[in-house]
Amino acid sequence: MPAPLLEHLSHQHGLLTTPVPGTVLVLAATVLGVMLLRRLRRGRRPRRLGRLRLTVRVVGIAGLVALSAGAYVNAYAGYLPTVGALEQAVGLAPAGATAAGPVTGGHVSVVRIAAPALGIGGGTTYVYTPPGYDRSPSRRYPVIYLIHGSPGTTADWFRSGRVDLVMDALSAAPASRPAIVVAMDCGGGLTGDTESLDVVRGPQVETYYTHVVVPYVDAHYRTVPDRRDRVLGGMSSGGFGALNVGLRHQDLYATILALEPYGDPGVGNLRRLLGGDAAKFRANSPSVYIRTLAFPQTMNVFLDVGGATGPDVRTVRALADALTARGQHVDFRVEAGQRHSWSEAVAGLPYALAFAEAQLPPAAP
Repeated sequence: MPAPLLEHLSHQHGLLTTPVPGTVLVLAATVLGVMLLRRLRRGRRPRRLGRLRLTVRVVGIAGLVALSAGAYVNAYAGYLPTVGALEQAVGLAPAGATAAGPVTGGHVSVVRIAAPALGIGGGTTYVYTPPGYDRSPSRRYPVIYLIHGSPGTTADWFRSGRVDLVMDALSAAPASRPAIVVAMDCGGGLTGDTESLDVVRGPQVETYYTHVVVPYVDAHYRTVPDRRDRVLGGMSSGGFGALNVGLRHQDLYATILALEPYGDPGVGNLRRLLGGDAAKFRANSPSVYIRTLAFPQTMNVFLDVGGATGPDVRTVRALADALTARGQHVDFRVEAGQRHSWSEAVAGLPYALAFAEAQLPPAAP
């Protein structure tokens, strides 16, 4: 692990991923509730307190309780790890605003890669370009494509995963190959789940990734348009999507980063996403097809899972074993004490990106 990444790892946890905010809010709600009860017990009935003021106080206490519950959930999930991430979530700062700037850090921009014919209307895509990109007009870069989980949005990779900061740290390592990062729209909106599939009577997400996003990025950015210089990654449903799409399109990607993946789209999605077509379900289930899949060239696969959930570990270990048995280059990692959440993804992402960087061929002169 490069020294700059180790330094980044030592500072990756923000205040909002601890129980402190939730505990403070609970204490505040408790104090205000006790004060209100004491006033009522002293004979200050609602009429004397004023119904409006009473209502405001009760609503305020209830609001604090709700905020404390949200804070505890966020501490578990790690969705908003820092105050900066919270500012981004409520629109006070753009995603990627934590990057150090155009001189010492990379730059994050938002582009629209819409494909209405494929059911992708918005196509909101976040693109990170590494330090020095604008000052090196002849240099070309590998690309790391990322798929978010569900529920979620493309901005999650920057406000939750802080991938821009990890990439800045990786770029600072000696002899590293800086890369472009593209966070893709998976076609489901904030709460919809497509599993990155070509959905029957729905968005054609796999086709969108492979036939729209990759050509667009190669046409608009200084990329190295070669499978060895393309990485496909994701977390949760995006981790499954990265594994499935990457294995099905080995001509496009040589390296896969699957954080918290699973081996199939989920039985509940057989009818909802695939119209009940069992053949399509099997064709999109790595746990089924890996043992018979053709591998014309070696695939590099990084698999990462939280160690606190036994069934998840067994699922991902089985995928790693199946790929290893087929002669593929696999790195299997368990994040001790982590569960299926953004906190797990944040813990594993630096190792995933370091793995990806190690697989990239040397830069052309």
